[in-house]
Amino acid sequence: MTAFYSMLMTANAVCAISILLSGIDKQRPYFVALAILNVILFFFHWFSLSLHTATNAEDAILISKFHLACIIIGHPLLILVLGLWTHFKYINALFYAFCVLSLPILLINLFSDYSIRYGDNVQLVYYQTVFGDTATLLKGAGGAYFKLIHLSYGLSSLFMMYCVIRFYKQNQTYLFGALVLTIALQFASSVIGFHIDQQTLNWVYVGGVPSTVLSLLVLGMISRGFKEKSDELMKEVEEKSALQHVFSELAQISNEDGQHAFYEESVELLARFSRADYVLFGLVEPHDKQNIATRVVFKDGKRIDNFVYERKGTPCENVLTIQSCIHKAHVADDYPDDAMLREEGIEAYIGYPIVGSNQCNVGVLVLLYKNALKNESTIKTVTDVFATRISAELRRQVLQDELRATAYVDYLTRLPNRIKLLRFINTIRAEQHLHKNQALLMLFDVDHFGEVNRKYGYDVGDRVLKIVGERLQSYANEGVFISRCGGDEFAVVIPDVHADITSLTNVHWTAIQAIVNKTCAIGNRKININCTMGAVIFPSQTDVSFDVIGAAEQALMKAKEHGRGRFAFFDPSFLSNLEFTREVEADLVAALHNEDGLDVYYQPKVDRDGAIVGAEALVRWFSHKRGFVSPADFIPIAEETGVIHLLGQWVLARVLDDITKWQRNGLKLVPIAINATASQFEDSEFIQHLMTSIEAHSLPPHLIELELTESGLLTERKKAISTLNALRSFGITVALDDFGTGYSSLSYLSELPLDVLKIDKSFVDGLHDERNRELVKSIIAISKTMELTNVAEGTETLEQVELMASYGCKLFQGYYFSKPLAKSDFEAWLTPQNS
Repeated sequence: MTAFYSMLMTANAVCAISILLSGIDKQRPYFVALAILNVILFFFHWFSLSLHTATNAEDAILISKFHLACIIIGHPLLILVLGLWTHFKYINALFYAFCVLSLPILLINLFSDYSIRYGDNVQLVYYQTVFGDTATLLKGAGGAYFKLIHLSYGLSSLFMMYCVIRFYKQNQTYLFGALVLTIALQFASSVIGFHIDQQTLNWVYVGGVPSTVLSLLVLGMISRGFKEKSDELMKEVEEKSALQHVFSELAQISNEDGQHAFYEESVELLARFSRADYVLFGLVEPHDKQNIATRVVFKDGKRIDNFVYERKGTPCENVLTIQSCIHKAHVADDYPDDAMLREEGIEAYIGYPIVGSNQCNVGVLVLLYKNALKNESTIKTVTDVFATRISAELRRQVLQDELRATAYVDYLTRLPNRIKLLRFINTIRAEQHLHKNQALLMLFDVDHFGEVNRKYGYDVGDRVLKIVGERLQSYANEGVFISRCGGDEFAVVIPDVHADITSLTNVHWTAIQAIVNKTCAIGNRKININCTMGAVIFPSQTDVSFDVIGAAEQALMKAKEHGRGRFAFFDPSFLSNLEFTREVEADLVAALHNEDGLDVYYQPKVDRDGAIVGAEALVRWFSHKRGFVSPADFIPIAEETGVIHLLGQWVLARVLDDITKWQRNGLKLVPIAINATASQFEDSEFIQHLMTSIEAHSLPPHLIELELTESGLLTERKKAISTLNALRSFGITVALDDFGTGYSSLSYLSELPLDVLKIDKSFVDGLHDERNRELVKSIIAISKTMELTNVAEGTETLEQVELMASYGCKLFQGYYFSKPLAKSDFEAWLTPQNS
């Protein structure tokens, strides 16, 4: 008997703790109430054991009061548990009603002199239990209030049966069965209790067993729930691990072996993970939007041949129009027109779209199953990720193709660009080794195109080039390759020449002239342009040591030297000139870095009496390798190659160092003129460097004069005026060199802020001619009108000096007074006796 009750109390304790923890964790109040009920059951069984082992009537009566109190308290708790669990609408009111009914009975039971269960005439009897041990039992007639206990019991039993019906309607099968069993046990325990009291049965009190069994069944349900949750979590962990593994493998798939290899590896991985009967990746055919052409297909995990199918009447149509399409079962019934689904016995379908670069659906990624899907969420997630990755790769490839195409196409004219031209020429040269044929490259540019930009603006200039490009596109064909090399330069290549080359070139030159010379109508403007061309036949006129385009550019330069609007063939003798240019450029750069013979000479500028008023800095080169190199040879090369910027900085640094030394030695300081080319004047960094260098040497800015040619000022009008104003505001004087030899208009020059006008030597040399003398007078008059100081360059005779002076010229520079002098010789002009 003791073991029996100990087992029941242990069960109650375990249920109380476990169910309470579960109720708190899951926030289920009926579990909390059931846990409290198990605490009451624990004490009920404790008092049952104590009642059966009492040694005298007085102790037994006291124990019976507490024993009955557990029953009185237990009924409302059981009602509360079942009401909360079945979501009974009026459970609170019913619970409080039971409490109101039970409370007086409880108080009467506890504070009366006798137990209301046994009455006031009781005796303690002994009997042999079913467990084989001796137990005690109170025997007596029940009190009047004990009938209320029976009423409470009956009402709670009726509510339990009502809850059975509610569990049944809620499809709570397990709880329905558990509660039916509890009611049956409750009835059985009531019968047993009655027979025990009548001493007709040797059992012990088992009134708490039904609720204990119910609690154990609930605990089993909770344990099963925990197991299911644990299994679910384990499954989630396994699925997560599988997802991480498959996504890791997907991330490791490289596109280095090509786009198709990437697609095949990706689809194979998806087929292996999904275990689908079919996995296919297809794209809508560009020429027939109603068909889908598969790129990769796997059947039963093996690669099969691609095929084309009509999208109409298939679930793929939905994928392309309304994003993903999922059918867990009966997909063939839903799409009866889809022959593949019917013939292959496909039951389930998962499809996701492939999104192209324009964010439109351009293809599908599909999984087909011959069995219905039960849990498709993971497969859906994986398929979606694979579709997204394949879409990204497809867009990357499209973008790469577009970039590759852009790399070979000129953005303005849409003609092939210089890179494409080089590749085309290289392809031709490779084929020429096999076929020994000749090819013709004609390179032409627009004459004086800079004037178009300056006069009309760069926007109009671009539109002119675009019009010319469109015309040339119409001229291009399989045997005529045309490209834009850059700027206003275009190339025409005839890859296979069989006819007379001279005649063929004349024919194409005539066509090119007709295309370029045709008036360009832009808005209300009608712009006429011309072109000049250089041509080269390769490989006969070139060798591997010289590029074909370079040869054509040399021919173009020669054509321009003989006048615009014509063409010239490349002459291999040009190569010697080009080699000379390259060698001089290399030697000049080396000289700038290694001080190889470069020096600055100064040619004085004087007044009529020969008094020095300034000087011009002139660079001289006494090369250890070449000897004396004339400025007429290396200055044009420096301008052509861009070395002039480095040379200009070197000259400026030498001049400023010399002036600083003269200042320190107490010599007379006069303005030193430095020549600047057009490219230097247009370079804002050169102008800034000039100013900062003067400031760094702490010299007055008026000691530096910047000499510019007319061509150097033929830049954008506003920019030229702004730069000149900045120079003069800083304190640097500006001289216009070689006036009269350029093409600028007087109206344009009159707008420029200048200080000095230098009359070119060609006018001084022509003073013997009457017309030339009138021109000189006009130039001097212009300088006076513009309030400019005039300087006559190249005065070599007294007659020239006197004649220029009579015309009003104030300053002179030339061999009559002094040739360019080395610094040491020039310093003699700066001593006091010569000042």
